[in-house]
Amino acid sequence: MEWLNLIGSLSVRLWLAQATVVFFLVSGTALLAFGLTLIVNRAAALRLIDCMNRWVSMRGASKSLEIPRDTRQAVLKYRHVFALVFVAGGVYASHGLLTQFNAGAVIKLLGLNTLHPNAAGWLVDSLRWFLVAGNLAAIVAGILLAFFPDRVAKLEAQAGRWISLRRATRGADDMNIKLDTWVAVYPRAIGAAIAVFGLVMVGLFGSVATRIW
Repeated sequence: MEWLNLIGSLSVRLWLAQATVVFFLVSGTALLAFGLTLIVNRAAALRLIDCMNRWVSMRGASKSLEIPRDTRQAVLKYRHVFALVFVAGGVYASHGLLTQFNAGAVIKLLGLNTLHPNAAGWLVDSLRWFLVAGNLAAIVAGILLAFFPDRVAKLEAQAGRWISLRRATRGADDMNIKLDTWVAVYPRAIGAAIAVFGLVMVGLFGSVATRIW
């Protein structure tokens, strides 16, 4: 694929390396400045921390995504339409996969021609038969939906269980400022550690920068 060739080119890899070095140089400089500020001007550093501490709740933003929506009644109401789509689509796709599948074209499309031919062929064949199995399952689902709706309803009732990520991750979204408390209690010690870490980053990536520019 074209994008794989683009990523593999020397100029793009050089650009990525330079961008990475610039990112860590800027980050190291910022850490060094912040650490020195904690040492010499604790009040200004703590005001900066307070300005940056803004709680953004993902639970509030994702609440509407967690509401269960039951579509079984709509599916059963138009089950013959859905059954026709499933069966027709499954038959058409299975026929193409079984009679018109071009493994060489798929290998080239997915950029697998850099692998060993046997490995690339095995991956493509596995993908092919996986898709064939999925389409056969769609055909079976369409037939069941058209002629055995009661069985489909029972399967959906067993499989359609609501699993709430909000409930599972409750408490993980709470704001935790324990580290900020430590900074307020030991500003100079933590500032010195941050400054040393930032200085190491600047020195390390500064030496790398002289090699790639």
